[in-house]
Amino acid sequence: RLVTMAATIDSGLFRNPNRDLFVNLAGTKRPAEDDYSYPKQDWWWTGKPPVHGVCPGVDKDGHITSLPLPNCATSSRQDILDYFDNTWTLTEVLLSGLQGREVFVRTPWHQLRHPLIFYYGHVACLYINKFRVAGLLKEGVNDYMEQIMETGVDEMSWDDLSKNEMVWPDLREVTEYRRTVYGIVKDVILNGAWEFPIKIDDPAWAIVMGFEHERIHLETSSVLMRELPAHLLTRPAQFPRYHPSAEDGSSSRTVTNEMLDVPATTVQLGKPRDFPSFGWDNEYGSRTVEVQGFKASKFLITNGEFLEFVKAGGYVNRSYWTEAGWQWRTFRNVLFPTFWVPDGPVGLHQYRLRLIYDVVELPLSWPVDCNVHEAK
Repeated sequence: RLVTMAATIDSGLFRNPNRDLFVNLAGTKRPAEDDYSYPKQDWWWTGKPPVHGVCPGVDKDGHITSLPLPNCATSSRQDILDYFDNTWTLTEVLLSGLQGREVFVRTPWHQLRHPLIFYYGHVACLYINKFRVAGLLKEGVNDYMEQIMETGVDEMSWDDLSKNEMVWPDLREVTEYRRTVYGIVKDVILNGAWEFPIKIDDPAWAIVMGFEHERIHLETSSVLMRELPAHLLTRPAQFPRYHPSAEDGSSSRTVTNEMLDVPATTVQLGKPRDFPSFGWDNEYGSRTVEVQGFKASKFLITNGEFLEFVKAGGYVNRSYWTEAGWQWRTFRNVLFPTFWVPDGPVGLHQYRLRLIYDVVELPLSWPVDCNVHEAK
């Protein structure tokens, strides 16, 4: 199996689509229209539709943005419900830009994550499973769905290429599962046997944990979408606007990024268990660290600065890389960051930048988006 998979990768079928500007912009074939093409039909919205005055967080222009994290001590049940509705609809707005059924089940080119149908169902599944563990629910909704979509994958194993050998449920079945789960979560929020303040050991902690888990996957899913060919996506009308510099040309300027002295200091880490908002388990406790003085760049490293590293041959100079980083770089034959799209011959070092739904001119003043191996 490993030999066959390696041969498949070498054939180019598992090639990062962002390496090919033509495929990224035009594609080889646009997907045929089906019931999951963009724009999505009304039944797509399994909670509140992204309409101003209907869904919390939608502005008068119809764009949705995030509500602030609720206070677990002073919020009301309606506040909690508003945050849930905002979270749930953010997920559906993000994924509404996928162009058809096939895109939901397409595995990532690197094979290290599940296809997006998994995350579409997973964030709903977690509410049910955690509510059952916490005692807020006695029964599940769909045993099969709550097993296959319970746990994701270990993205750190960058050479494990056998995670997606399964048949997923029909996409409409997942949509209807989400609709049922939405009603259950809403009922638990409004009528469940819990009370304020919501503390870390309370059953209702599962409610707020479900929100933040779903928001983690807004990021996970958006990255996976950036790894798809751009012609398979359309920017949803309700999606938050890009920063103006993405389109007005102002980001083409370079940034002078000086190194600043950071003096030695004592740093206190951790937060108390009665902190009035949700936190993951590794955020609690107390630890004091004596930090020695060091230098740090005034700004995050920019695309412009990293472009100089690329032009100077940094990706083929072994001395710049850790052992694990070099293994990753050579395995993937990487020569520039994942979301840079070459715009001409490789030696020209002319690139554009892949956003979630679009490809724009490389913004030299923006922070570079790279992984930990590249950053080191």
